[in-house]
Amino acid sequence: MPATDDIIAPFSLDNAPVRGRIARLAEGALDPILHRHDYPRPVALLLGEALTLTALVGSLLKTDGRLVIQAQGEGPVSLLVAEHIDGGVRGYARLREGAAEKLAGAHRMPPSELLGAGSLVLTLDLGENTTPFQGVVALEGATLAECAENYFRVSEQTDTGIRLAVGEIINGDGPSQWRASGVLMQRLASDQARGDTEEDWSRATILFNTVTDAELIDPALPADRLLYRLFHEEGVRMGEAAALDDRCTCSEERLTNVMKTFPKDEITDLIEPDGKLNARCQFCARAYLIDPAKVGV
Repeated sequence: MPATDDIIAPFSLDNAPVRGRIARLAEGALDPILHRHDYPRPVALLLGEALTLTALVGSLLKTDGRLVIQAQGEGPVSLLVAEHIDGGVRGYARLREGAAEKLAGAHRMPPSELLGAGSLVLTLDLGENTTPFQGVVALEGATLAECAENYFRVSEQTDTGIRLAVGEIINGDGPSQWRASGVLMQRLASDQARGDTEEDWSRATILFNTVTDAELIDPALPADRLLYRLFHEEGVRMGEAAALDDRCTCSEERLTNVMKTFPKDEITDLIEPDGKLNARCQFCARAYLIDPAKVGV
């Protein structure tokens, strides 16, 4: 049986100028990340949406590279980072002092309320000896999906619909499980063969807007069945799914190289009584013991 969770797959409509992606993140790609950090609920929901968005947008790229979605502001969450590279996702949120207590018991909150006035930055990093491509859009919208739609409309000039949903399945006899899902669809440009695509796009958008959060994250409703439920009138086709997983790219070498850029007096202050630099990856929480001599101290 094909996997129904922790996947990203392309889809298209036969009778409308639409191409898109559908993603499902669960036990392998999302749940360990959110349980690892134990964020307040509104922060966990926002980070889950950001991770799903990176998978959707990253899978659109026609070249290998690392896609980073980042937002900074003056709100309770000072920094939000989500990354996608070759089917792996990772992310974290940095909270201001006292923010966890203030957000306790809260539910979903708009990005601008959690992050404050700021911008959503999408960065495509193709590796060494290349200049990263960056796109920026204001955090204006009731949801992260609306902010991302604004980015595509303004920066890419492409009609785009995005839905993101994150939820927690409560198991009576065991730990809960975080699930997320997202659908991204884009309008193909008009040409001589297609003619004017405005009416077809409008019809597909009406169908797209009927999807609910419950449908998106329902473990009993696989991605292909969800697409059929939405677009069967348009002749929907889902392509081969690719796997997604929780994957961090940290290493002792990477952390050592970062520490080499710190002032020496700052590094000296970080040396523990055991004579080592105790470093921890912000993404995966893995601990490293680094010899100060390796960073020039």
